[in-house]
Amino acid sequence: MKRRVPLWATLIPLLLGIAIWAYLWRGYEARLESDLSKLLPAGTKIEGGGFPYRLQARMQPAELIFEDTALSASAKAAEAIVNRVPWQNDRQVISLRDTNATLLLKPLNGARIWVVAPGAQASLRLEGKRIGRLSIVWDKPELASGLFASPVRAKALEGHFRETPAPEAVAVAPSSASPVFPTQAQLVLNGTEVRFGDGAPLALSFESDFTARAALASYAGWADDGTMEIRAAALSDSTGEVARLTATLVPDGDGYLAIAGTIDTICPASIRAAIAGEPAPIEQRARKPERIAISGRLPGEVTATPRDASKPLPPVRGQEPPCPRLR
Repeated sequence: MKRRVPLWATLIPLLLGIAIWAYLWRGYEARLESDLSKLLPAGTKIEGGGFPYRLQARMQPAELIFEDTALSASAKAAEAIVNRVPWQNDRQVISLRDTNATLLLKPLNGARIWVVAPGAQASLRLEGKRIGRLSIVWDKPELASGLFASPVRAKALEGHFRETPAPEAVAVAPSSASPVFPTQAQLVLNGTEVRFGDGAPLALSFESDFTARAALASYAGWADDGTMEIRAAALSDSTGEVARLTATLVPDGDGYLAIAGTIDTICPASIRAAIAGEPAPIEQRARKPERIAISGRLPGEVTATPRDASKPLPPVRGQEPPCPRLR
């Protein structure tokens, strides 16, 4: 006759496994709290939790401040929740409530960006000491900047940034075949129902690269020989694409970003008026896009090439809605 194993004995391996995991999980929790305490102001209260799976750290309120000779940045939230899978210290997911962020580039005159939103979701993946990918989605954000005159509002705005350091072997002087240094970082923005000042709601897509001789480590290192290449910045409404910008921005050493580029648009009069800060005209969409050259500097003045009065007005799409108000 077989001897039955007591029920309590069958639970011993399970209980032992839970005890071991609880011990290991507490170590992961301590690591998360330690990592956050190095970034947050002294005295910030961090409430841990999430056992037995995802680590969670809650802060009410939360504040992050960075300051160096060229950059001043701050991010504040009424509440921040950081989640991390215990064995993936390089990845975190962050939820923010009542957010307020400010970025100031001191060498540029008035280059301050301010963003406020009732909520935001972010994720961060690190690759060593560099940013493999930083993504954030703001809910109903409002933005203001010294670079542009009009404030910006949106239903949603998402941004993605990653560092892509080029191999040292290709970080050589620019040539006629490649007039700029290699790409060292990328920035992508997408927005829905984006309004510039009193403009109509538009969809925004923005793709840009930061080029430099070496991996980005400071503003001064980038400004010495780097550029910001706007590969494509497009505005669209329900009827289709309204305008598409490609441009290059270069620090001029005098506190400004020199800009040169082109805009392909089916609403040329509206684009010229928006750039000049003039009242929005009533304009029908052209059948073919017109290319407008722009130049100038930021913060400051940007000008667009005027329309050639010797050429006839382009044919328009009379059956479609007029051009949207841009600002």
